[in-house]
Amino acid sequence: MSDPLAALREKHRKLASNMRKLKARHEAALREITFLRARLARTEPHAPHPPILSGFPETYALPPAARTPVTHWKEARERLLWSGLNRAQALHLEVSCLIRLAQGQGAVHFPRLLRLDMTTGRFELTDQGPTLRDRAVTGPPVKIMNPEAQIDAILAALKAAHVVHLDMHRDGRNLCVDDDGRLSLIDFDIAALDDVPFSGEIAARLQQFHAAGGYAGFGTALREIVAAHQ
Repeated sequence: MSDPLAALREKHRKLASNMRKLKARHEAALREITFLRARLARTEPHAPHPPILSGFPETYALPPAARTPVTHWKEARERLLWSGLNRAQALHLEVSCLIRLAQGQGAVHFPRLLRLDMTTGRFELTDQGPTLRDRAVTGPPVKIMNPEAQIDAILAALKAAHVVHLDMHRDGRNLCVDDDGRLSLIDFDIAALDDVPFSGEIAARLQQFHAAGGYAGFGTALREIVAAHQ
C-alpha cells in the first residue's frame, strides 16, 4: 500500500522547490529591471544611442576557419537566472566574441565558428580538446607547452578584440588543452564587448573583473588554474 503521508511530503517538497525557483526568477527579473532603468538614465541625455538589447543582425559573416577532426554544436539558451540574457542576446554575444577573436594573431587559442543556424540559435565550433576539468577526471594530464607564452597570447588577443571573459572557473571547465599541449579559452556566453555589459548580472561581473585588476588579474587567475592542473 502507498503511504499517504509520504505522498503528501513529496507533494510538499515539489511545491517548496517550485516556490524557490519562482522566487529566484523574480529576483533575477528585478535585478534586470534595475539595470535597465540605470542604463536608460545614463543614455537618455545622449540619445540616440546604439541599442544593445535589440536590433541584432539577421545573419553574421563568419571568418574562414579550418575544420578540426572533431567538431561540436552549441545552442544559445535563455538563462535569465545565470546571465540575465535571453536567447537572442546570448547568441549575439558569443558569436560576436568568437568572430572578433578569430581575426587576431591568437585565434588558435579560441574555438572557431564553422556554421551558424539563426533559426535554432545553434552554431558549430571547432573542437579545442578536452577541458582541464575533464582531463583531471579521465587522465593522464597533458603537459601544457610553454604555458606562460600561451596565456600571454590569450590575454593579448582578448585585449585586441576588446573582449572580457566573465565566466572563469577554478576547476578548469572553460580552459581546454589539446593533445599537443595547446591551451584554448572557451564559452563566451557570459562576457562583455567594448566594456559594455548586456545585463545586470554581467555588469556586476564586469565590475568585479576591473576590481580584480582587469586583464592582468584575469591572467593571474589563468596561471593559477593551469598550475593547479599540471
